[in-house]
Amino acid sequence: MTLPNGQHLKAVVIRRRRDRSGAWWYDLAIELPDRVDDRRRGPSLTYRTITFSAPFPVVQGLPGVNYASLDLPPPGERKRWRLSPSPPQDGWAEAYLHRPDCAQAQSTGGMVSDEEALAALAEGDMITVPCPVCRPDTVLKHRR
Repeated sequence: MTLPNGQHLKAVVIRRRRDRSGAWWYDLAIELPDRVDDRRRGPSLTYRTITFSAPFPVVQGLPGVNYASLDLPPPGERKRWRLSPSPPQDGWAEAYLHRPDCAQAQSTGGMVSDEEALAALAEGDMITVPCPVCRPDTVLKHRR
């Protein structure tokens, strides 16, 4: 990365994405030294991670490095929903569909795309119901 005063800085590339005009923006992280004050031991050295975004050509990749693996998949292929098996005591549903951050979701389920979630809710081979807590069907009904 080139700073406004002309200095060069190496940073870790977390992700890249295109804006509406087609320009690449890079999400970056750098670690900076920082001071931590402790009443017993006095000041000590620690590190703080700073994350930020910058466009190309301010950020230029290293020669020979392929950054395509950092790109987000197309919107239709993104895994946005968690499909969790129902608890054993629940006798009428075989699986529940949750938002990824739902507290009710079990960690044993897998992530699915919008199309896969809609197919699961359409009563295919197993009975899948939307979670009554996070209500993923309120978002998915607009994607049908």
